[in-house]
Amino acid sequence: MQSWFPPLGTPPIEPTDPAGLIERSARQLLLLAVFSVPFSTALTNVFVGLTLIAFVLALATTPALARPLRSPPALLALALLGMILLGSTWSIAPEEDLQNAIRKYAKLLVLPLALCLCWRAPALSARALRWSLAGCAVLATSVYLTVLHAMPTSSLGWWRVGDASDPFVFRNHITIGILLSFAACASFLAATYARSTRARVVAIALGFYFAVPILIGNGRTGYVGLLVGVFALYLLRARVTVLGTALVAAAMSLVFTGAYLVSPNFKARTDALVTEVTQKIEASPNGVRMSYMRVGAQAVAERPLFGHGTGSYATLYQPEALRIWHGIQDVRHVRNQPHSEPLLLAVQLGVAGVALYLALLVSLARAALARHDMAADSLALLLAVYGVTSLFNSLLWDPTEAYWFLLLAGALYVHCAARRGTAQ
Repeated sequence: MQSWFPPLGTPPIEPTDPAGLIERSARQLLLLAVFSVPFSTALTNVFVGLTLIAFVLALATTPALARPLRSPPALLALALLGMILLGSTWSIAPEEDLQNAIRKYAKLLVLPLALCLCWRAPALSARALRWSLAGCAVLATSVYLTVLHAMPTSSLGWWRVGDASDPFVFRNHITIGILLSFAACASFLAATYARSTRARVVAIALGFYFAVPILIGNGRTGYVGLLVGVFALYLLRARVTVLGTALVAAAMSLVFTGAYLVSPNFKARTDALVTEVTQKIEASPNGVRMSYMRVGAQAVAERPLFGHGTGSYATLYQPEALRIWHGIQDVRHVRNQPHSEPLLLAVQLGVAGVALYLALLVSLARAALARHDMAADSLALLLAVYGVTSLFNSLLWDPTEAYWFLLLAGALYVHCAARRGTAQ
């Protein structure tokens, strides 16, 4: 298959004509969107919107920009979005839920957008990763300031600030844990590629700088993301043996045991998880999550092939929500979702929708595992953290995690496919 990438060694394109300047502006706006994701939804939306406008203007004069739309990830992302639109024709959801779901999944367009803008600028993939880590540094620093009671608040309510017992800012603790777990492990990954001792020490220090807010926070998802990321890093960069794997697993267990004993938040959140699950406390965060899974599994069993239609989960779960919270809280207007991306897609679109979703992840993983360099391993690391945490969080549904994953995945995939010289 003929590649839609320029040949290896092609110098970065720096056009100076008006059309080229628009394209270059679109690339800069894309980087600003990547940078803004960890700490501002409003800025992310603005920069993504401006990127899309600039891209469309550039596409009008440079049709070749659309060539990456023929790549497997772009085709699969568009196919999944198309099926979501098609699912609206058989949806049982009320109009408001239906429109909300379509808006949520419209973010899938960001992946093809990143592909198209990066393929003519070979350095943009690595730059996108660096800008993402810079945005995560803003987020991590803000968490440290929150712990020290030094984080300013917004008089206009533009961001929320927690306290030392629940140190969150800009994002909730789940989102903070996911983003910073990837940032920490990507920094550790950079240390393995560093060419000097100084660069290696800086990368390791940065990794710990990102990791500590996870351990002092209240997000169990962050703990899992960090655990998965560290193990993925071992698989990517070490010589894998049975003994080595056992030693790494033992070392990771010791680290997390130590964190359990030292971190009050870590211990409290872990103990709460065990108590809520073993005692089957329905009106608790983890009890509700169990009910999400149960109702979701029943819904999939009822319509396994094409599901109940786009935006249908909230309608299906409403009777269960009323039963659990009867006499405790009014949940008639709460629009629930199962906090599991595969399950949410299965309920809405059945096996067909989940197959498209998994095919999208596999197409990205194939490119990532075909090479071994910083960008390719970063994509593999991104997929590991995203893939596991999306099992118990609806990450494409949530704006921050969706933009984070789709922008970075699109940018890093271009590097992997370009290095291979084929559209994989």
